[in-house]
Amino acid sequence: MRSLWYCCVVWLTLCAQAVQADSAEQLFARYEPALLQVRVLENASGAKASIGTGFVLEQPNLLVTNYHVVSEAVLFPEKYQLEYLAQDQSKGQLKVLAVDVINDLALVQTDYQPAQRFAIQPSKPVQGVTLYSLGNPHALGMILVPGTYNGLQKYSFYPRIHFTGAVNSGMSGGPTVDASGKVVGINVASAGNQLGFLVPAQALTALL
Repeated sequence: MRSLWYCCVVWLTLCAQAVQADSAEQLFARYEPALLQVRVLENASGAKASIGTGFVLEQPNLLVTNYHVVSEAVLFPEKYQLEYLAQDQSKGQLKVLAVDVINDLALVQTDYQPAQRFAIQPSKPVQGVTLYSLGNPHALGMILVPGTYNGLQKYSFYPRIHFTGAVNSGMSGGPTVDASGKVVGINVASAGNQLGFLVPAQALTALL
């Protein structure tokens, strides 16, 4: 009897893992076209000064990223310009429309028009739920990283979501979504060892 119970538990666990894998795969396939690499280029040489990730909102012609990703182009427009690189290798110019320096957010104008776009989740996730961080780590290509929602970071002056998942350099400005694909946070920082931090989606709503 105990052996039968153990087999049932193992089977249910494997089924749950398969459903989660399918969900992650479907999410990535659906939303990858709405993810862009954001590049800061030197005007004189065209060389990349820095890179990050951005995502296209359902609002027309709007891209979201971190302020720190685009800050050089904002502060020194005579020296730097912004460009996106899409999944299909198309490129285009970007223009910063608004920033929230405190929450490290930037709204950017783009002419890129993907078929599927990101929407914001109006409610907070449940503690312990699985989230999915999307971005382009170290310019290696867009990836999806699963992790756990652990609520807001304690003892932080600015609200930050504690996300148990790898947020690496280059993923800054990318979205972290729930199982429905709605944005609950924006990748902003990492402390290593599967410890990431997100700007809550409510800050993006306020900026919009």
